[in-house]
Amino acid sequence: MPDFEKISGVSSTSIEKVNGLSLSSIESVLGLSAPATSSFLDDYPGALAAYSLRKLSSTATKAIRVRNSSGSETDIGFDSNGNLDTASLDLHCGSNVGRISKWYDQSGNSEDMVQSNQSDMPVIKDSSGTTYTMSDGSREPSIYFYDGSSSHWLDNTSFVSNNTDHMIISAVAEFDTVTTGQQVLSQWSGTQSSQAFQLSMLGASQKIRLSNRVSTGGLIRTQAPTGSNRISADATYSIVTYASVTPYEGDVDLNGDTADEYPFTNASSGTLNAPTSTMTIGRRSDNGAAPLQGMVSEVVVWSATTLPNRNSIMTNMKNHYGV
Repeated sequence: MPDFEKISGVSSTSIEKVNGLSLSSIESVLGLSAPATSSFLDDYPGALAAYSLRKLSSTATKAIRVRNSSGSETDIGFDSNGNLDTASLDLHCGSNVGRISKWYDQSGNSEDMVQSNQSDMPVIKDSSGTTYTMSDGSREPSIYFYDGSSSHWLDNTSFVSNNTDHMIISAVAEFDTVTTGQQVLSQWSGTQSSQAFQLSMLGASQKIRLSNRVSTGGLIRTQAPTGSNRISADATYSIVTYASVTPYEGDVDLNGDTADEYPFTNASSGTLNAPTSTMTIGRRSDNGAAPLQGMVSEVVVWSATTLPNRNSIMTNMKNHYGV
């Protein structure tokens, strides 16, 4: 039986769901078979680390490790559609809190994000057992990093984030407030030579910024939205950021934007710093400053010799998360 290629003029490769059903669960449309689907990292390979509550790799089996109110931990994987197995999550946590002790790396590099101190663990379920979800139309599950109005975070203590020439960071995040500066993902320290990058939200201007330290001491900094535009609280953002020294440039795209805009300040020489140091989701990695007051559903870091197409990454995220 032949495969269908388009629905209402839209290519099947750009379709995530039809009437609420994921493409992978649809066997046929008007007698035509649905084409085989591939996973995000299969289409956009070369990630150094990949954390998500959806299945990004065809070989991934675990998304998160969750501690329930009794102190018991279990791994939560994916359902048959590649989404988080919320049935197993509900069974494990019941009508109580679910804390994240590990966010598994799906890149195949074993760069898991962990938190061993229970009081510092971010949460996926609140104290009544309600799963946190993004505010966008897809209502995707998310990890909340400001439970009880206090900082929570996950660490990887020995990460090398880039190949000293270029990198891409993509993320899906939401902020409770946009008037206070916050760190989504950082690999930073008080020592300049150990500062790699910060993906942050600027409270003063309400913009998303990627900052990268270079070997000569300068910074490549780029942010969005441009001009007088600002991001909003309680809104979901699909974020694709990029920094390069060959050539010197950077870019931040939000929610479907794929324009190659480079509103950045940068050094004129030097390579990207690439220390082996702590990378953190949820606050600045060295001193705990600028805690994230919000949620994250996905973070991926690339720095292969050849980077995947940023526009294609954004299109995939937009299709899945609806923003």
